[in-house]
Amino acid sequence: MSKVFFLVGLIFLFIGILLIFFSGIISVKSEKFKMSGGGGIFIGPIPIFGFFSDKRMFYFLLAFAFLIFLFFLLLRLFK
Repeated sequence: MSKVFFLVGLIFLFIGILLIFFSGIISVKSEKFKMSGGGGIFIGPIPIFGFFSDKRMFYFLLAFAFLIFLFFLLLRLFK
């Protein structure tokens, strides 16, 4: 069973990398190209924020980190 989860996770990781790669190629070809990015890390279930290129990206990653935190919390509660 754990091998199945490993393979599914690996497939999702590969698909995600391909989506990022192809979206970058497609967006560079468009005339209205604006790149923004950011990143942060988790220490356990607690998000620690790192760097952001604009305010919109900060709010997006803040909401995303909150959703991941809730996911960790629900996993812990229903263990």
